[in-house]
Amino acid sequence: MFRIHRLFIKTAIAYFVLGVLLGGFLLLNKALWNIPFPYALVTVHNHMISLGFIVMMIMGVAYWMFPRQPGTTREAVAKDPMAWVNYILLNLGLILRAIAEPFYPASWTRVALAGSAILQTLGVLFFVGGIWNRVRPPSTFPRM
Repeated sequence: MFRIHRLFIKTAIAYFVLGVLLGGFLLLNKALWNIPFPYALVTVHNHMISLGFIVMMIMGVAYWMFPRQPGTTREAVAKDPMAWVNYILLNLGLILRAIAEPFYPASWTRVALAGSAILQTLGVLFFVGGIWNRVRPPSTFPRM
């Protein structure tokens, strides 16, 4: 497993831990202390689990497991710029959202959330662009 694969998977695990900790804290708060927190923290929790953990884990495993083009080494595939851009954009978008969401509707958050949406969408599109040609029928793979 190469660096990009490990980064996707380890980052996904980090988001899982952060999402579970935030969710657990919010639930404990609701049950024990009832301190008023912005409801937007629930949205941050949901995005950490869904996009940060589930989607990034799927992407990391897909980049690692999906067949590469014939004649392409694993090292070359691991250096694919589309995968790196995908990783950077997705993380920047998710971090920006996690920072801005609790402060909505402050004026600066509208720009931050719009930027977050654009970054995350571009990240997903780079994933699709990077993985699309690796999804093909078995007949196109060389026989071993």
